[in-house]
Amino acid sequence: MKNKVFKIFGIVLLVIGISMVGYGIHNKVKTNNKQKEMIENFESALNHIKDSNNETTKENKKQEDKKEEEIPLTDDVIAIMEIPKIKLQVAVKEGTEMDILNYAVGHFKNTAMPGKKGNFAVAGHRNYTTGEFFLNVHKLTDKDEIKVRTHENTYIYIVSGMEVVNEDALEVLNPTEDATITLVTCTEDGKQRLIVRGKLKE
Repeated sequence: MKNKVFKIFGIVLLVIGISMVGYGIHNKVKTNNKQKEMIENFESALNHIKDSNNETTKENKKQEDKKEEEIPLTDDVIAIMEIPKIKLQVAVKEGTEMDILNYAVGHFKNTAMPGKKGNFAVAGHRNYTTGEFFLNVHKLTDKDEIKVRTHENTYIYIVSGMEVVNEDALEVLNPTEDATITLVTCTEDGKQRLIVRGKLKE
């Protein structure tokens, strides 16, 4: 009787384990598909803008202005971030709500926009199932590049430092005099925040 109970208990644990792995894989695939779709939509809109700009003349400017209004929406994606050191390419969306961070990197509202003076601050998860985009940012060192591509330009930031702060240290979002970038993510134990800072390359 006792052996039968242990056997049933073992089977239950096995089923739970398989279910958890399956759930994790499902979420990871879903996240990857959403990222791919966001990046493709961004690239499509960018190509549309470039084509429109190349064709614009004084005579057809009014028509082109109308076409500009028809550019497809890009799911609130404001930029594509690329970090060569850790082989990362990820869409950056406006906002840091959980439904955004599960599938993209989020831009803190009321902080600077890419390439502008001030603190361009973004947040990203680093877990293995959803939003693992900042999983390897701890591997960055001074002088590594962080590229941020918008519809207007590509901006290159140079990593200038890294620190660990308490989760309520909101001062990391404070404005800066120069054009800077701040990456915000959790430490491995999730109890604190890992901060990576960079300065816009002149």
